[in-house]
Amino acid sequence: MSAALRRLALPVAAAMAAAVPGLAMATTLYETGPAQDSAFVRFVNGTGAPLDVVADGAKARLALPVDRPVSDFQSVKPNSAIGGQFDGAAGRAPIRVQAGPGAFATVVAWKAPGQKSVQTTVLTETPDDFNSLRASLAFYNLDAQCKGAGLQAAGRNVALFTGVGPSALQRRAINPVSLAVQLTCDGAPAGAPLDLGALQAGQRYTVLAVPAADGGRRLIRATDTVAR
Repeated sequence: MSAALRRLALPVAAAMAAAVPGLAMATTLYETGPAQDSAFVRFVNGTGAPLDVVADGAKARLALPVDRPVSDFQSVKPNSAIGGQFDGAAGRAPIRVQAGPGAFATVVAWKAPGQKSVQTTVLTETPDDFNSLRASLAFYNLDAQCKGAGLQAAGRNVALFTGVGPSALQRRAINPVSLAVQLTCDGAPAGAPLDLGALQAGQRYTVLAVPAADGGRRLIRATDTVAR
């Protein structure tokens, strides 16, 4: 892992491990790559029902319950094909992802309202924005029906992100403050606000917009933690 990625990953991992006992004991699904040029993969359950991640050729399963739908990032060999499936109450869907050195790939399982099948989308970032004085916030749009998706500070009508298309993302640095966000579609509020709590300087966060079972949409919060 490069020095820049260590600066990104280790403070987040240490903070999360301190906050949630046992968090560092991550389930390892795939063979890790060399530390200096690893790729990183995490999994998100956006279906609203329990799912597991099952790796090809392995007995290990990584649970993604409704109350903790986002895994930590796991180190994997760069440029290697990662395979498996999401499996659970929501249904099944194949996992196929490949990330280059230093890339952070997020594999999201989601379900369109009224559809029985689970869909998967892969979004990838290559971090280059470390700032020890500010927090880093990303917005991922997994809702194809939310046109011109954006996030604004809830109750303050201050835009944080605008014009994010389906299966796209944006990231920006923000001040380390307590923050609640509201999803917008074509500039109009959609769904319920999401409280992100107190953002910490030097930490990275992600907010994901996914379809909701009732035909609406909802937000999922993630801290970009690298498993140790």
